[in-house]
Amino acid sequence: MHAARRRARALCVLLAVMVCGAAAAQETLRIVSPHPPALRDEFDTGFKAWLLEEHGLEADIEWMDQGGTSNIVRFINSEFRRSPEGINVDVFFGGGTDSYIQFTRDGLLETYEVPADILDAVQPDIFGVPIVDPGRQWYGVALAGFGIMHNKLLAKRFRLPEVLTWEDLTNPGLQGRIATADPRNSGSAHMVYEIILQAYGWDKGWQVLQEMGANVKAFTRGASDVPNEVALGNVLYGPVIDFYAYAQISRTGEDKLGYVTPDGLSVINADPIGILKGAPRLELAQRFIDFCLTTRAQKLLMLPMGHPDGPKTDNLARASVIPALYDEVGDDSIVGENPFALKNTVKYDADKGGKRWSLVNDLYGTLIIDSHRDLTAAWKSIGKSGSDEARATLGQMPLTEAEATELAPGWGTADNALVRKGTISEWREFARDKYRAAGKMR
Repeated sequence: MHAARRRARALCVLLAVMVCGAAAAQETLRIVSPHPPALRDEFDTGFKAWLLEEHGLEADIEWMDQGGTSNIVRFINSEFRRSPEGINVDVFFGGGTDSYIQFTRDGLLETYEVPADILDAVQPDIFGVPIVDPGRQWYGVALAGFGIMHNKLLAKRFRLPEVLTWEDLTNPGLQGRIATADPRNSGSAHMVYEIILQAYGWDKGWQVLQEMGANVKAFTRGASDVPNEVALGNVLYGPVIDFYAYAQISRTGEDKLGYVTPDGLSVINADPIGILKGAPRLELAQRFIDFCLTTRAQKLLMLPMGHPDGPKTDNLARASVIPALYDEVGDDSIVGENPFALKNTVKYDADKGGKRWSLVNDLYGTLIIDSHRDLTAAWKSIGKSGSDEARATLGQMPLTEAEATELAPGWGTADNALVRKGTISEWREFARDKYRAAGKMR
């Protein structure tokens, strides 16, 4: 009896060791991403099932939360300055092409060739904007458009004008009616502002941004907060990335909320994924990229919750990078439009946007957010007087586009910290002086 018990106990210990050993051998993929929890959860569950079915492997995923894209870019750059050969993070997932172009230029991404049987279904670009990096260092997983979300019910109740373009958001009657995000934290917000600069040109673009900023009631930390502010009626309008709008509209109802893409004044941009330099779990990272580009994963983006091939916990409402999928999914799709069928978009220069990313963020933050009290006071005065001269003064910039292009390289680096700090201080004084001057004009 005692011998049987000893054998049983030994067997239990052996099984425990085997289980622990298997758990220790199971790899944990580390991913840094600005994506919301719903997308992370769906891709986490979907990848694990696909990996087991297709490759007979098991793995865990650690999702690292570093905030929005702008915060993640700072984190990755900082970590690579500390550890140039690798930062013990495998994958950067989401955030728009500009930051990936920057990382490619800085040598912070690994090259990986996705198998042809997966990649052949993905279109390499859309209206000249890359979906797949020609050097195979990053791949677009979803497509994103940028536009304006509005509260239909409240806009009608207050008899406010229809908003169809970015410039419509500069109407003085909309003061306190708009929410938008801080680009120093949010890559989605940054993309809206960069699109406006490229759509209207540097000088007119900054005029639009500053007048629109004067109408802002609240600057949210993240772009994902803007649709909620509009839905709650705290504001009536907000520049947003399309999938945030689609997801909120699907929850609240098309009779209450609306979304418009400014005709000829927006772009379709890829939302990429890439493997970070020195990724310690390289093969697992490659398998995750493979999964993200499969039809199986792409359907999670487009189908409604509850559909057999759709997400289980929440609608993701993202546009696929596979053109053929729009016909295959058909009316089941919750994505508002087929981006490949659009006719009129801005000719977007992703290289320009990537190079001046940090500079534009600091300009917007200094001139509009940090100086918001002076800006709104001047705008109230201008709204009463209607002075074109005052509006021109309000929209003045402390530097030309050529000067910005010259400053942009190395702008956010540690070596340039003192110059950057001093320049931002000069911009702050410039903003204060011009807003006060504009407010006194009649």
